[in-house]
Amino acid sequence: MKYFLFIMISICTHANVFAQNDVVKTYSLADSLRASGLLVQINTQQINTRKEVKAGVQSGDVKLFIEADKKEKEIVFSFPETATIVAKGMNVEEDGKDELEWEDESVVKETVQLYLATASDSATNFILYSGYVYYPAQNKWKLIGTCKLKDKWGALKSASTFTVNRKKQPAALSIPQAWVQRGNGSFIELSATAAKAPVLAPFSNIDSIQQAANDEQIIQQAIMSGKTDAKQKDNDVYYTIMKEGTGRNVLVTDTVVVYYKGYLLEDGSVFDQTKEKTATFPLSRLIRGWQLGIPFCKVGGKIKIVIPSGLAYSIRTRAAKIPPNSPLVFEVEVIDVKPQL
Repeated sequence: MKYFLFIMISICTHANVFAQNDVVKTYSLADSLRASGLLVQINTQQINTRKEVKAGVQSGDVKLFIEADKKEKEIVFSFPETATIVAKGMNVEEDGKDELEWEDESVVKETVQLYLATASDSATNFILYSGYVYYPAQNKWKLIGTCKLKDKWGALKSASTFTVNRKKQPAALSIPQAWVQRGNGSFIELSATAAKAPVLAPFSNIDSIQQAANDEQIIQQAIMSGKTDAKQKDNDVYYTIMKEGTGRNVLVTDTVVVYYKGYLLEDGSVFDQTKEKTATFPLSRLIRGWQLGIPFCKVGGKIKIVIPSGLAYSIRTRAAKIPPNSPLVFEVEVIDVKPQL
């Protein structure tokens, strides 16, 4: 079984020892994996050296790592200067054009996971990279940031893990396990051991309260500037009825038959829409913002809803055209409903 996994990942692994306790491991990822993410577990010990120690993951020119010395402990997300920053976690600082940093003393007090996720768009030829840290003790994720690289798209072709520790001292940071995320969302351990593949914890956002307040301010500004006419607020979403329906109100238990258009509140860029044909969805399986907003509309009517990011995709990197922490707008025409049997 171990040998089979080794062949499937097509790992060309080598370890370069730069100094005592300093190691880089590089892996070549098979096209069949359609690799979209990398996850590493980092074990930490008390930092008792003045010199920096590092541990993290890299794909191409994008890195996500812990950097610590006796004075500072932080998560660093670095990328090419040509990249555009499209999202940042709360209190994350920009260090020049190619780096985001988040200082956190607690990052070296427990075992954490670093997650480098991607989403790409072949039509417009770009890819998003997002960096996250997961704290098991809190069962919470922290978004460090998301960058956009143009003229690049598709699956990850390679991955590296690295640790930089001090000579003649016990390793302060280590990476016992690393996984690659396949196109279907599952994981394979990069070193092809028998370790059980992880299941990503629900994306509970450590910054959710602050982000909700930030989204509220963004939406209020959009209303005051005339950017949106969805001014009525209920169930934490804003909406306006664009066309009054003649049927009954939609129920969250219904399967809805709709035409819709979804776009970003920030710049109006459309990320998804129906064309000639309707779409059919069980409403209870859609994002929370749809479940809260669509029931204000009657069958035969049309509604516009503005959804805060926490009721949409939150900090997740689900689609290249929807950066994390994006308030969304949907215009939805309800053609029919099918009641739950």
